[in-house]
Parts: sequence; C-alpha cells; structure tokens
Amino acid sequence: MGIKSISLFLFSLVRVAMLVILSGYFLQMTNGIADSRTIYIILAIPLFIVSHFIQMADVREQTRILCSSIDFIVIMGFGFLFSESGYLYLIFFGVLSTTVFLLYDRKALLGIFSGAFVAVWILISLRFYAQTGVFSLSSNIVNGMFVFYGAFVGSLIRNFHHAKETISAQYGQLNESHEALQAAHRQLREYAEQVEQLTVIRERNEIAREIHDTVGHKMTALVVQLQVAGEMVERDAGKAKEVVAVCEQLTRDALHEIRLSVRTLKEDNEKVSFHDDLQELMDEFSSLTHMETLLILTVDVAMIPKALQPTIKRIVQEGLTNAKKHGNADACIVKIHVDEEEIHIEIKDDGKGEKNIVPNFGLINMKERVAEHEGSFEIESFEREGFRIMITFPLKKISSGVMG
Repeated sequence: MGIKSISLFLFSLVRVAMLVILSGYFLQMTNGIADSRTIYIILAIPLFIVSHFIQMADVREQTRILCSSIDFIVIMGFGFLFSESGYLYLIFFGVLSTTVFLLYDRKALLGIFSGAFVAVWILISLRFYAQTGVFSLSSNIVNGMFVFYGAFVGSLIRNFHHAKETISAQYGQLNESHEALQAAHRQLREYAEQVEQLTVIRERNEIAREIHDTVGHKMTALVVQLQVAGEMVERDAGKAKEVVAVCEQLTRDALHEIRLSVRTLKEDNEKVSFHDDLQELMDEFSSLTHMETLLILTVDVAMIPKALQPTIKRIVQEGLTNAKKHGNADACIVKIHVDEEEIHIEIKDDGKGEKNIVPNFGLINMKERVAEHEGSFEIESFEREGFRIMITFPLKKISSGVMG
C-alpha cells in the first residue's frame, strides 16, 4: 500500500515520529551507554525507521507482514526490558495496532495479531506483578483500551480508503457505461433514420409499381379504345361516341390515380403533421370525387410510429378509392384509434356493398401492406349496407423496432 493521499502521508509522518520519540524516552531509564538496554534502544530506533518505510511503500504483503512482526518483537522487548516503565510500552502497541489494521484486511491475520498481543500483554503484566507485587486491573484496562482504539482507527481508515477506491472504480465504470449508452443511442438514431428512409423508398417503389399496374393498364386500354374509335368514326358515328366516352372515363380514372400517387411521392418539405397530412389527403379526394369524407383520429399522432405512417396513409388512400370506385359511396368515415398494444383503423362507407366479396387489386394490395407489419386485415360488407375495412397493427412489435 503506497502513500496515496495527504492523510496517509500525515499518518506515516506521525507514526515514525512517535516510534522514535517513544524509543528516545526510554533512554532516561537506562544507566548510560554501557547499559545493554541503551544498546537495545539505539538498535531499535533505526530498525523502527527502516521497517516503517518498507511497510508504507508499495511492496508485497509478505514483506510488510515480516516488518510488522519485527516491530511486534521489538516492542515486546521494550515491555520485558523496561518493567519499571509500567504500561508505557502499550503506546507502542497502539501505534502498531493502527498500522496492522490499516494495512491488512485478512481476518485470520488480524486475529493472529490480536491473540499475540493479548498473550504478550498478560505475560508482561504477570512479570510486572511478580517483580512489584502490584496488579491494577483498572490501569491495565485503561491502557489496553488505547491499543484497541488504535486498531479501531486503523480499521476505519482502511475501510474509508477501500470505499474511496470502490467509488472511484464505480465512477469510472459509470462513465464508460454512459459513453457506451450515448454511442448506442447515436447508433439507434442512425438506424431509425435509415429505417425511415428505407420505408419511404419501399413505399415509393410500391406506388411506382401501382402506377405501372393501374395507370399503365388504363392507358393501354385507352390506346386500344382510341384506335377503335378511329376506325368507327366513318362507319358508325354513334358507336364512335360511345367509345370516346369510355376513353374519357379511362382518362379521368388514370388522371385521378396519377394525382394521388404523385401527391404521396411528393417531398414533405413543410413537415406537415401526420393528422394534417391525412386530412389534406381526404379533403383533396373529396373535392375530386364529390364523396364526403370524415377523419376521426382519437389519438396523439406521436404515438404512431413514423415508420408506419406512410403505410397508414396509403391504406386510407386505397380505402377511399375502393369506396368510390367499387362501392359508388357518397360518404366515407376513417377512424384511427391507438391503445397500449394496438393501432386500430376502420374505413367505413355507405356504398352499395356486396354480398359475396371478391377482393380487387386495391384490397389485395392493402392486405399485403398490413401483413408486412404483422397486422390483421378484415373486410365486412352486405348489399346496400356499405363496405367496412378493419385493420389492426401490433404496436409493441412496431415499437420494439423503431419509433419515430
């Protein structure tokens, strides 16, 4: 364990000073340089200093244990050699106990130190009693408490530094986790943008295919009818007029399909809300076909994933076309509702209805769009009671992918 902070540095400084000063204090109890106890003190002081700096340095635990054992033996020697000092040697043990409980956290090692100290304490107390015939239980307890106090302080300091290191490590891990989370968030945002772009591209490709299939079919039929009309002009003028009327209707239908498709393909530079976009689509359809439309959106549009909004828009568009073109409806109501688990869409018209429903191109295409998002598609119709389309999208599955 190295000196990592000012508190440890101050502890180290006070510790070595106390060991040297206490050792020097015992010199006044000797009989001069010729006294063997004087030589013991002279040898003990440098031994304490060297052992101290080794223990405070960043060395192996075995080396520190050896130095602490040497300190223990030297202090024990002070207790046996200077019996006239009473319990003064216990101050040494107080300093050592603080050091031991600070440097080591193995319970077995601390237990050995505590047991050895108690044994030495009892032996020195018995020796003192044998020499003086005096034994003071209160003095022993009071002076012994200094050693236990040192052990308690050392343990507190060790736990404090362990807690500090743990907090520092956890703070580092928290920073790493925060950076990783930010990186994941950036990746998720990029992924969401890519998915949204791919969704738009897919919708445009689908619309392009529909233009090719529907408008292309009508234009092909128009060319054929115009050729027929050209041949019939001189032979049968009445028949030619009928063919021209068919051509006019084909042209109107194709123009209507083109307008709706081009409107969907148009870039949304003004960032119109999904509600306003749907409302504008229905209003425009109503003005072109003279069919009344009503949008009931009982939800905050923010709850509808952006990746799903183009699909819903195209479904509504196809539902309106189906109501007017095949049902000859005068009115159509579109309801959109969102609960915790699903998005519910209902398209209901007042058209002629059908007893036996044969799905047309628009309905088949609508069903395929719903299936792509793992939704359910149901249709219901009766003669002279209109047509009803019910669609449900599983919101949780969509949310687990990408939310706008």
